[in-house]
Amino acid sequence: MASTPEFQHTLMKAAGFSGTSLHTGEKVSLRLHPAPADHGIKFKRKDLPDEPTIDAKIDNLKMVERATTIGEGSMRVHTVEHVLAALSAMGVDNAIVEMDANEPPIGDGSAKAYVDVIKRAGVSAQEALRKFFHVREPMHIETKTGAMLILLPDDNAFRVSCTQAGPNNRFTQFLSTDIVPELFEREIAPARTFVYYEDVEPLIEKNLIKGGSLENAVVVRGDAVLSKEPLRFQDEFVRHKILDIVGDLALVGCRIRGHLIAVKPGHAANAELARAIAKEQSRRNALALPRVVPKGDGGLDSEEIMQILPRTSSRIGYFMSADDVKFRKPVMPGDTMFIHAELTKARGERLAKAKCHCVVNDAVVSEGELMFTFLDR
Repeated sequence: MASTPEFQHTLMKAAGFSGTSLHTGEKVSLRLHPAPADHGIKFKRKDLPDEPTIDAKIDNLKMVERATTIGEGSMRVHTVEHVLAALSAMGVDNAIVEMDANEPPIGDGSAKAYVDVIKRAGVSAQEALRKFFHVREPMHIETKTGAMLILLPDDNAFRVSCTQAGPNNRFTQFLSTDIVPELFEREIAPARTFVYYEDVEPLIEKNLIKGGSLENAVVVRGDAVLSKEPLRFQDEFVRHKILDIVGDLALVGCRIRGHLIAVKPGHAANAELARAIAKEQSRRNALALPRVVPKGDGGLDSEEIMQILPRTSSRIGYFMSADDVKFRKPVMPGDTMFIHAELTKARGERLAKAKCHCVVNDAVVSEGELMFTFLDR
């Protein structure tokens, strides 16, 4: 875990830009606004009656075909991943994304325009603490399309190690990077979306990429790369895949502390992992039941503690030794821990030995053999 508390951040002022949306081809203006602590990221449709808003949460995910679409009722917001990636990676926890159409402007096909807007607006700390999802056990997602995502523990950072490979493993690329503002702005945000030539016609038939052009996408045809400008990075494709991962996982609604290893990722696999993380986070929250602690000026004395803890009423136990102790896995605040003890030896009514182990989430986190004695109260 981080050694010092991290606080939520929002924008210092509103800022925005206008452009063309990728899939619908509509003209759209987007404006980012500050929001209070614990607000999260919400999209606001200025073009609809009553200007409805929708939470950028995985529960509202509707479609992941070539882009990530969220919706509630009849309201939809398409292609949210680039703006979400920029907000998340640049450290913005709370904001309102206001638009006058159903899809943000595509810009040049990267997240650079959104990073520029965030920098113009400025970012400021708020008084509330950030919410984190700390990966405790490996999480694994594998799809029929060949995508594989493995999320591993790493309490110090959110890191993505990604391998991208196209059809017949063309343009296979690899990159591993921490997701922090400086690196994201320089190394990930400028990477543009790309499409394989053989996929263009099916997308057009599905009424998508109406606003697509060589000005906002890279087209791969065979071994050739078609774009208005040269590739910005030799491995621009894998960098854009990382951009999409960051945006899609922002739908979890809290910051991830872990190392994601991704092979041939896509929006569908990213969304499946986001759902798994959100489900685990909900499970942890449900286990973190409120505890009733007596009111007082500070700590509790031994008698007050004994009134809270279950115990033997007539005698009290004192530990004398602990052997073969092993601490196997970390235990985090909010965990529910079950302590199992098996009596192995007893000498009269005073001295005893027991084998004990502690379990969290069906996994043994510690174990040892304890010797103790009972004394009358």
